[in-house]
Amino acid sequence: MSASRPARGIAPSSRPPLRLKYVEAILCVGFALAFIVWTYLSAPGPLVPCAEQHPPAIDALLPIPDTQPRSVAGQFAEAFATFTHPIIILGLIAAWVVYAYTARMRRLSVSLAIAAAGIPTQFLIALHLAHPAPGSAFSDSIAAFTYSYPNAHITAITLASWVLVTLARAHHRSAMVAAGTVLGYAAVAASAVGQWYMGQATLSDLIGGFLLGAAFANLALWVGGIDAILTSWVNRRLSRSSSEKRAAVIYNPTKFDDLSLLRRRVAAEVRAAGWRPTVWLETTPDDPGRSMARRALEAGVDLVMVAGGDGTVRAVSSQLAGTDMPMALIPAGTGNLLARNLSVPLDTDAAIRLALHGSRKAIDMVTCTFDDGQERFVVMAGMGLDAQIMESTDSGLKKVIRSGAYAVAAVQNAVPDPFTATITLDDAPPVRRQMVMALMGNVGTITAGMTLFPRATPTDGMVDLLLANPGKVVDWARLGAQILTGQEMEGFTLTRARTVLIEADRPVPFELDGDTAGSTRTLRAEVDQAALHVIVPR
Repeated sequence: MSASRPARGIAPSSRPPLRLKYVEAILCVGFALAFIVWTYLSAPGPLVPCAEQHPPAIDALLPIPDTQPRSVAGQFAEAFATFTHPIIILGLIAAWVVYAYTARMRRLSVSLAIAAAGIPTQFLIALHLAHPAPGSAFSDSIAAFTYSYPNAHITAITLASWVLVTLARAHHRSAMVAAGTVLGYAAVAASAVGQWYMGQATLSDLIGGFLLGAAFANLALWVGGIDAILTSWVNRRLSRSSSEKRAAVIYNPTKFDDLSLLRRRVAAEVRAAGWRPTVWLETTPDDPGRSMARRALEAGVDLVMVAGGDGTVRAVSSQLAGTDMPMALIPAGTGNLLARNLSVPLDTDAAIRLALHGSRKAIDMVTCTFDDGQERFVVMAGMGLDAQIMESTDSGLKKVIRSGAYAVAAVQNAVPDPFTATITLDDAPPVRRQMVMALMGNVGTITAGMTLFPRATPTDGMVDLLLANPGKVVDWARLGAQILTGQEMEGFTLTRARTVLIEADRPVPFELDGDTAGSTRTLRAEVDQAALHVIVPR
């Protein structure tokens, strides 16, 4: 099929299945109110008048057994209570918070952090109510707590069970969701039986612990924006209606620690949208995405998703420019500059959903002609200092401190060699200038949200140009102020044109979208207006 045919995959009617937006909020408020009412009715302490300082009637329904610590059942119950100690569960959830964040599941990491906060909250509530634990032979156990309401183990295990199911859903495995749900309920029940059997909690303590844990679990779902389990199954049923739409994913394997996770996440969203199975195309060190983009065009897909950094985005977009094929971004690099400038979320799940349900926008690309050839860029290009910084940036350091690695490289190149060049803008007379850097931008914002070109937009048909020759500390300070404030500073040439020609007096290093491209004496940039179709938020 022709690459220039209309992209069926981005029709405005492609809407995600209806979500039960308020389920988490209703459940959170419901469980929280239930916990407050239950606490008032059943928990001796500051909330109950002194005349009512006696065991709640409900506890008489399940009297505490006289369990011997050295019995087989007693030892088993104590071992289970130790294994599911709230401190251990808190540590495990905290570890998953870090994992979710580094795996670019930002909303999930927020939800898990809120869930983890339920454990110290339980401790503070128990300390305030000061309801002593029932006396038992296990009072000196490491798993025993001084105060029993709400029960710490049940609160923690309820949150852990929710985390188990949520993580299973994050991996998009139906079998894992079902198994996690069963295991979660079983763990809560086993913990409740164990706490009661050891004499560490009464029935009212256990119910209070569960209500508090359930309230925090649903608060995490509500604030984090993750669909409730019920919603996911509703969406799965709705997704069985199929269409002929199909996407291709061009991905850089070096940008993902768990490629199988990426595949599962894409497959789940594609299935929920009713699209056909995805075409997967992997880049190589020798080909960052050009031939893969051509293969996607030949396959007649409706959408090309690019999962990688700025280099992968440039390689793919250079092949899609001039066609009607839309490109969607799944940011996975250090800078992700195009994604940041187009308000594409850096969260992987959110970016995948946007790719399938966003709207098309035509943006400019810029064709650069240099001594040894011709390339396109979509974000920025430059000669001199910026290229030297890119070349000096340690790739291993980028993985550790990300954009901070560029700052380290900038310090290493703090005393750059100036060069002289003739600058020609459109049909204006040439101007000869000395500089340490000539930077051209199709967009205005660089790493960390700093604005380098205040007027630049990728749809204005212009390329912005910054010429800098800082000779003193104050000049560097002005350049830094310009970047931080987004305001033009005296002493720096900042202009724009449709065509820019830079002719240097010697070969100068240059870069395209953050990738060093060698050295050149001549660099000509010409805007290809509205050449590339990108998926952006509605």
